[in-house]
Amino acid sequence: MKRREGTVPVNISVPVSLRKKMEKHPEINWSATACRAFERQLKAQEVLDELSETGVSEEEALERSLKVQHGQKIVKRV
Repeated sequence: MKRREGTVPVNISVPVSLRKKMEKHPEINWSATACRAFERQLKAQEVLDELSETGVSEEEALERSLKVQHGQKIVKRV
């Protein structure tokens, strides 16, 4: 597989049972799937980081972070 410019290989470990399921779907680009998951998690963490600096409650920060992880639009409460 040819790597795109600006990418680096990263090794991750998954349970054997998960790997077997993944092997049944070679049409899926698992590297791209993992990248999207990493990006979602990082966006959620950035929300938590920003909110912790602004004094938002932990409950509200977690709620907003989960919305980011699941691709939901965040509506600011007034």
